[in-house]
Amino acid sequence: MIFTSSGGTAHDAAAYAIEAWLKRWDPDGEVLVEHVLENASVFTGAGVALYNWIQRHGPWMHQIYWRVVEFEDVTKPGTLLAGRFYVIRLLRKLQPDLLISTHPHINRGHFDLARRVCPNLRCITCCTELDGGFGFSRNWLTRSADVFWTLTPEVSADVRRRGYNRVPAPALGPLFDPAFEEELALPERCNSADQLPLLVLGAGANGANNHIRLLEVLLPLAGRLRVVALCGRRQAALDQLRQWAEEHPQLSLTPLGFQGPAAMAKLYKQAWAMVARPGARTATEALAAGTVLIFNGFGMTMPQELLARRYFHARKIDCCIRKPQDLLELCRGWLEQPQHYQKLKAEVARHALVADREAIRSLLLARDSAKG
Repeated sequence: MIFTSSGGTAHDAAAYAIEAWLKRWDPDGEVLVEHVLENASVFTGAGVALYNWIQRHGPWMHQIYWRVVEFEDVTKPGTLLAGRFYVIRLLRKLQPDLLISTHPHINRGHFDLARRVCPNLRCITCCTELDGGFGFSRNWLTRSADVFWTLTPEVSADVRRRGYNRVPAPALGPLFDPAFEEELALPERCNSADQLPLLVLGAGANGANNHIRLLEVLLPLAGRLRVVALCGRRQAALDQLRQWAEEHPQLSLTPLGFQGPAAMAKLYKQAWAMVARPGARTATEALAAGTVLIFNGFGMTMPQELLARRYFHARKIDCCIRKPQDLLELCRGWLEQPQHYQKLKAEVARHALVADREAIRSLLLARDSAKG
């Protein structure tokens, strides 16, 4: 069983990727992805809805929200208060032998309760963050976990600094949906010499974006680059961009709704650069694909977004815009001095993020329940 939540993009994406690989590795096994925060309690479901509302309308409010929910674990003193009976019924009904969490607020309390309901249950946290330090939620960590699977050595080191020395914290890298990984593995098709560089404006699954503001400032680069604007699952945003494209035919713009894993992998490979919030999943996917990422820092960087920025900064591949005009200046500079872009692109490729898929497979399919 995989516990996740749709608060943000990374947690859902990690959960469904793990589900897909488990079904490949163990076709006879049963795997269930459960949005436990949304389903177990009105209280926690409202928290997820508020998180996503803040993402769309005012990221600066996460400076307050994040600090408040850091103390969420006081409502879970070795068990759950909100959603307790739902989780108990679910576990008793399904009797899983493995519980994986891909969300920071589904570890403390959840693992403790799950072990009492299913004594032989193995509990694994799959942490979706790239770095530690401020912005890394303490709620990721619990001594009730058998293993704390991290994406990078930086996170594993931070786990140790926080005193969790008895919980194994291997840096195994990220799993992506098999279709995403298969598309990335295909040979790249060379762009024709007359094809314009492709700038992708990312949005995340919930469709948060500043696309119109960015497109307005990119008009002076019409004829020098083409743009794909992602809208997630927000039909209103997609319709708005289609109308904008009709009114500004001089700029090559293709608005797209939610894209599946293979389509996203293809976009990453084709992209000259991508603009996106410093979210964990987009940053992780861009690192895997070798895509130049321009972080959208409008409305202040959220505490949890500092982690991707920190990881990129340490590798000298961090690019961030604070206002729309910054994007015009950055793109114009790369177009006029392509050697600067090529140097950055080479650095991004040098720091590609890869997974030890066989080690992940061995970890997830291990049948023993002994703690390390």
